Amino acid sequence: MSAGTLRGLGTLMVLLAFAGLFLWVFSPRRKVHFDEAAQLPFNDDDQEPRP
Repeated sequence: MSAGTLRGLGTLMVLLAFAGLFLWVFSPRRKVHFDEAAQLPFNDDDQEPRP
């Protein structure tokens, strides 16, 4: 294999990884989980401060 072929395959792998990550992040099934995770920093307001 030539260097150009290897670079092309590497680019294709990165593109597929990016597309997979994009689909996972913006999946409607994950919205509830990500919304809960986004609120985690604000859920500690009811607890007493740590010494």
